[in-house]
Amino acid sequence: MTAIPTRWRTTIRDQLGNALQRMASAARYLDTGDGSRALQEAYPAIVASATIRVWLSAPPWSSVMGPEEMHRRVRQEFPGLFAALAELDVQQALTSPWRTKDVRPYIQEAQQFVAETEQKVDEWLEQA
Repeated sequence: MTAIPTRWRTTIRDQLGNALQRMASAARYLDTGDGSRALQEAYPAIVASATIRVWLSAPPWSSVMGPEEMHRRVRQEFPGLFAALAELDVQQALTSPWRTKDVRPYIQEAQQFVAETEQKVDEWLEQA
């Protein structure tokens, strides 16, 4: 394994930190009964976590990936419910009203996905 440039370590940690903050915010919105806002916070956390997973499998400091390929690979990393959501018109889906009970499974899936990504990052950085 090649050394991870400091810039990329920082970028990965920043992306993960943003995802964790968004998930905390999503949980607060869910607790206050605002399912739509909870989902709007969770979706970018999924994108950030999926992006990190792609970076872990194909380090961007080792080889350059075109934007179309990156987009495709990030989408492939999405967990089940969000993969299905991404097949819809995401903008419309995220701005539509969502009931809290309908969003709860999405938030639970997102929390698990982000937590697993955090674990993968920690393990990966320990190996480097």
